[in-house]
Amino acid sequence: MRTITTFLLIMMLFTAATCADSDGYSGVIESIETGKDGYVATLKDENGKRFEALFSIPNMGPDQFKRWEVGDKLNLEGDTIHINQTYRVIARKAEKK
Repeated sequence: MRTITTFLLIMMLFTAATCADSDGYSGVIESIETGKDGYVATLKDENGKRFEALFSIPNMGPDQFKRWEVGDKLNLEGDTIHINQTYRVIARKAEKK
């Protein structure tokens, strides 16, 4: 239930926010939590800093959306939000490194 609530909160904040330019991020997936329209992955960048990435069909489109696995190294593009001191990337594009 927490995952669904978190996912809905992210979607509401994203919808309400005005988005600036997309940024690029990279990291290795450490864990995945499945949600209604996608999933949230926790990644660790090369400096050891953790962040979360939201992968969803509504944000990425059916052609870009893909189910990644723990251990995959990714390059991401998307918008960011901060919730409870956590950096979250709303992924628009993702590819393996």
